Amino acid sequence: MKTIAIMIGNNQSEYIKSLMNEFDSQSKELGIRLIFLSGYRIPLEFGVQDEEDYGNDKLNYYQFSSIYDYVSSTGADGCIICYGPMSGIMGTPSYEEVLKLCKEMPSVMLEIKPEDESIPFVATDSYSPMKDMVRHLTDDHGYKKIAFLAGPKDNYSSNLRLQAYKDVMAEAELEVNDDMIAFGDYTTRVKPLVRDLLDKNPSLEAICCANDSMARACYNVCAERGIKVGEDIAVTGFDNSDISSKLKPALTTVSHDSDLIVKRALSMALKVIDGEEVKGEEYPLELIKRCSCGCKTKKGIDTKLLCYHPGIFANENIDNYDINMAELKAVVNDMAMKNDSLVNRFWDVSFFVREFIAMDISSDNYFDKLFLRLREIGLNNAYFFVHKTPLVYETDNNKENRKHMYFAGGFNEDENTIIPINEWHHYQIGTHKGFNAFLPDDEEIGNYHTYVLFSGESQYGVMLSKSDVSDNEYLLYISLQISNLLHIFNLKTREEAVVKEMERSIERVKESNQILSFISRYDELTKILNRRGFMEQALATIQRIPGREALIMFGDLDHLKEINDCFGHADGDFAILSAAQLLTGLMPRDGFVARIGGDEFVAFVPVPGDSTSEEYISKLKKKLKEAMFVFNLTCNKPYFVEISSGFYPFVCERNMDLTKIIASSDEVLYEDKQKRRESIKKDKADAESDS
Repeated sequence: MKTIAIMIGNNQSEYIKSLMNEFDSQSKELGIRLIFLSGYRIPLEFGVQDEEDYGNDKLNYYQFSSIYDYVSSTGADGCIICYGPMSGIMGTPSYEEVLKLCKEMPSVMLEIKPEDESIPFVATDSYSPMKDMVRHLTDDHGYKKIAFLAGPKDNYSSNLRLQAYKDVMAEAELEVNDDMIAFGDYTTRVKPLVRDLLDKNPSLEAICCANDSMARACYNVCAERGIKVGEDIAVTGFDNSDISSKLKPALTTVSHDSDLIVKRALSMALKVIDGEEVKGEEYPLELIKRCSCGCKTKKGIDTKLLCYHPGIFANENIDNYDINMAELKAVVNDMAMKNDSLVNRFWDVSFFVREFIAMDISSDNYFDKLFLRLREIGLNNAYFFVHKTPLVYETDNNKENRKHMYFAGGFNEDENTIIPINEWHHYQIGTHKGFNAFLPDDEEIGNYHTYVLFSGESQYGVMLSKSDVSDNEYLLYISLQISNLLHIFNLKTREEAVVKEMERSIERVKESNQILSFISRYDELTKILNRRGFMEQALATIQRIPGREALIMFGDLDHLKEINDCFGHADGDFAILSAAQLLTGLMPRDGFVARIGGDEFVAFVPVPGDSTSEEYISKLKKKLKEAMFVFNLTCNKPYFVEISSGFYPFVCERNMDLTKIIASSDEVLYEDKQKRRESIKKDKADAESDS
């Protein structure tokens, strides 16, 4: 079976996921194996320019990006390099370094035309279609004030698109200044940048975006401000993602034929592996004119039903989509099923890690026990390749010696477990044909994803798992937890002098959850705990203080729907955030608050030893009432931010079921909800007091 390594960029982006899905389906038709080496972009605040300002995230970036250094260790027959999406991520090797990493492998360059004419390529042109896009805005629509929302500053494709914008604006003798250009991250998290562009350019007529995800963020910001896309302002994208035609109005964009370029790249790679001479190929991209730029045509509208697409609901206004009820139900049902499954899987991993840490396992059967537990939580296969001595990874010198790397074992779908015995040198990577030599040849066709195993500055090796693209983030989470287990195991084998270091490493198991935004313990809007984070922290606190009195405090933001309907969702978000801050301000040092629904909050409050639960409830009610009074007195919003509250006292007992208590929130809140205002509008309250 032939194997091809795929070096590709940030697997969190919609475009990269679609590209990986194309590789996955077409490779199975061809009967070949792929090993994906993909980077990961950690969400960071915009405006940070200096690498040193990234702090600990800098090390994580370099650790994730070091996956590309293992391309020669895969033992693949050839390599496809998707350098365009790789570039712009901190720690990614330079273009020249990537070519050196692949110099011993037959390689094909995807999306970029290399300077070296001897390197085969399948290239797409980001520059010309973006020029066509900007000319369409300037010549066909007559727009003069056009801003550009670019991707990361060092991203190859984004820089070409940005240069095309600048060139057309210069040809048309139209002004471009620094306030008209912003650098995003190719995701919908760029809404602060869009707001800044609109604030700095009040007469803006169009925003040209380097991809569709950032264009969707423009739709949301425009909706916040009552600006109609396609009428009051033009918005354009790039990539023609599957959701772009479903936006309302449909998004003007540039279409990639990912099916064609992936098919050609795989075909070309197989020919190069067989020693055939091939010529590079360039494919034009098509400008898709729809209504978001001001055109009245609906060319390119997709009539297919949408499948799983969480981006519809992720911090976005559903009114921005032109989808029917059947499509909406399909998305909701698919999301519900996947979410339930995902939540259960994450809980399984969490408990597995805790149990594994508590087990006293000898070094002789550590991996055997690890594989057994991974099977029990539902993982079908995994293969581990480790450094006999962990690397101390330095971001400024990331070409560490990887010669002493070994196959540590693995397991497959047939319930076969492979454990090396005694002589490690028989399993050294390099004496065989890389990772590929240890993967089963007679298995069902499938593709492998690679994950760097690291904790802090220590790098332990690589995990491979045959899986679907949709499982990538879950497996990344598992790899982070296994990384910490490997770190703990390494510490256990040292002398007693390193016990303190081992205790710190256990904490890293908890810290690793913060790296992945979609599994975060915190609510994105309010930055307080979410339901999952609350349950974990509450259960841990109960275990720590058995026999002590405590309260579950429920809070319900009054009339959130009225605020949204009358003043807009931005004010709804303001009210939610303000409610979270009011409740957090009530908490003693050992209390904490979580947001568990749109307008629902819950808090865990240990009762002080010098007070009864009844006395403390009375005190908290009084403090909340005073805090709301002061807030609404000084807040210039035309509505009140008020919270109905209820309390459930109990005594902390190990293994108690908090879910039953939380399920009783409606009953506990009932009395206070009866006392709330009929309307939160301040003008109505004034009118009632006058009468």
